[in-house]
Amino acid sequence: MRIRAALRFLPITCTLASLLTATAVCAFEPVHYGALTAEPSVNLRLGLQYGTGINYGLGALDTGERSRSSLTSSIKPRLGLKWQLDGSELYSAVSVAAATTQLDGEISGAFARAGDYAVDTDEAHIGWRNAHFDISYGAQDFSVADGLLIADGNFDTGPGDGQYWVVPFSAWRNAAIVKFTFDGVRGDAFWLRSDRDFGDSRVVGLNLEHSLANGAGKIGAMYLQVIDSNRFNNNGVEVWDFRVNDLKVPQLPNFLFFAEVVREVGRDVDGRRDNDALGWYLEAQYNWPNVLWTPTFTYRYAHFSGDDPKTPANEGYRALFYTFYKREWDTWYMGEIAGEYHLFNTNQISQMVKFEIVPRESWIVTLYYYHHDLEQPQYFGTPVRDKAWADELNLGVEYFHGEKFYGYVGLVWSTPAAAAREIFGHDDDFTVLQTWLSYTF
Repeated sequence: MRIRAALRFLPITCTLASLLTATAVCAFEPVHYGALTAEPSVNLRLGLQYGTGINYGLGALDTGERSRSSLTSSIKPRLGLKWQLDGSELYSAVSVAAATTQLDGEISGAFARAGDYAVDTDEAHIGWRNAHFDISYGAQDFSVADGLLIADGNFDTGPGDGQYWVVPFSAWRNAAIVKFTFDGVRGDAFWLRSDRDFGDSRVVGLNLEHSLANGAGKIGAMYLQVIDSNRFNNNGVEVWDFRVNDLKVPQLPNFLFFAEVVREVGRDVDGRRDNDALGWYLEAQYNWPNVLWTPTFTYRYAHFSGDDPKTPANEGYRALFYTFYKREWDTWYMGEIAGEYHLFNTNQISQMVKFEIVPRESWIVTLYYYHHDLEQPQYFGTPVRDKAWADELNLGVEYFHGEKFYGYVGLVWSTPAAAAREIFGHDDDFTVLQTWLSYTF
């Protein structure tokens, strides 16, 4: 049965390979008209997945299928424009995305069904910039640092966006952003509006970053407030964020450090409680540059508070608008199963151990191990007797061909611990075989 299901991917994969071969000989190049430069492009994405033991044996939430195949695909044409002025530049971009989910539907059954499709604009903005300022308005991509808090303004789900997994929709639905740079300090003042799936949220904030001398890393701080939202209890949340990225210590030349602390306060407008949430992580990477295939070892400890119903305050950390691929494949969707289907960086303690090798310049092979626990003994308000959630292994192979082609193939395995067994009522291992392809021409 599994072999027959896997063979269903074969004609689709062959069709995609033929399409990519045909388009590989084509490429859109920038077109210049005096001071005006037009930059057209088209991005194609395709995701194939086959899962068994779905939701640890409970089955997909929409149909109850314990194994299923999923195909998601998108096409996204984009036109960027630049107009050179004396000492500055005007710019604009517009893009449209079409996406769909086919075969059996999205793996977990929570976010997209077979037959879902959408066609909509993504980017549509204008802006002006010079050496110190960049001012823009309209639908656009915008992220801060590694994207733990501010990155993706569109939470792709089937009814509104046609799919869940290939994420062609990434722009904030509207935004007004002022970026500035002076003497090693850069900043962003922003007003952002998310899509409907993120609660049509309005967010205002100020971000500051300082680059350390000799490329030793960056330190940053940000304040933001959600001034309106109708989902995820985000309305009224105020956030203080402090972080270090790419920190290099002279005495430890092969180490690289990352850390971030997020304090969420303000008034929970929906629950009429004071917010008292905390999220933080510590991450260290060690690289062996003179060893075959330049292996890298990474350890991360991430802690996101959960609400304690016995207290008057709301301690539940709001994950807000994080992204799936900022630094690496699993930057903030921590685990291909827990991160994408079950735990969403709230009421969560996750430890990650990752081993990475680079067999060739364009190839990366990674093996992730995750141990997930709940921070409080409840799962989105449902009490559980134990905090242990699951263990997970992710094996991934990535291929890069410049900025045009990206390919990923992964094998994912997760086994439930006591809390997950209690929530789903089953004890099956959840496995997924998947590939994610992107080509831009």
